[in-house]
Amino acid sequence: MSEKLKAFINNYVQLSADEWQAVLPFVQKRKLKKGEIFIAENSVPDEIAFTLSGFMRVYFNHEGNEITRDITPLNSFATALPAFIHQKPSYEIISAITDCDLLVIKKKDLEYLYDNFPKWERFGRRIVEDMFVQAQYRLYMFITKTAEERYLYLMKNNPDIVLNVPMQYIASFLGITKQSLSRLRKGI
Repeated sequence: MSEKLKAFINNYVQLSADEWQAVLPFVQKRKLKKGEIFIAENSVPDEIAFTLSGFMRVYFNHEGNEITRDITPLNSFATALPAFIHQKPSYEIISAITDCDLLVIKKKDLEYLYDNFPKWERFGRRIVEDMFVQAQYRLYMFITKTAEERYLYLMKNNPDIVLNVPMQYIASFLGITKQSLSRLRKGI
């Protein structure tokens, strides 16, 4: 088990040795190469990944354009959450922006942990709550902040994304064109 994942989980719940042991058979290491798909459009996602290294983007196709909904920061979870929860085809795609090292667990194994270990269920609930809060804050930022303010927020809170992710994905994530992002960066 990765120390990064343990540290992340410890921010939410304190697990006993038995609770840690329970998850070990279910967690698999996976590598994704740059451009490789983790979750394909119209597939029913049955996995969630924790990023140990690298960056992935969550996007969807709209009228021939790829719209980036999220860029996964290091040491965070990624899945097409609505489709994962409801086990329906995903309208989102998750692909590797860079080479990635992941820890992956299947939904059925997560459900087993939830059913048998209350702290694992609490951890899962708190992660989904945080994802909801982040989505609401992102919506708030789009409604109330300028593109420059959104970019400055990203620079302050996720400098690793600004340094390692291509501009076209950052621009899409911010809801602006690559040219507008280039002008913003020159002005800062």
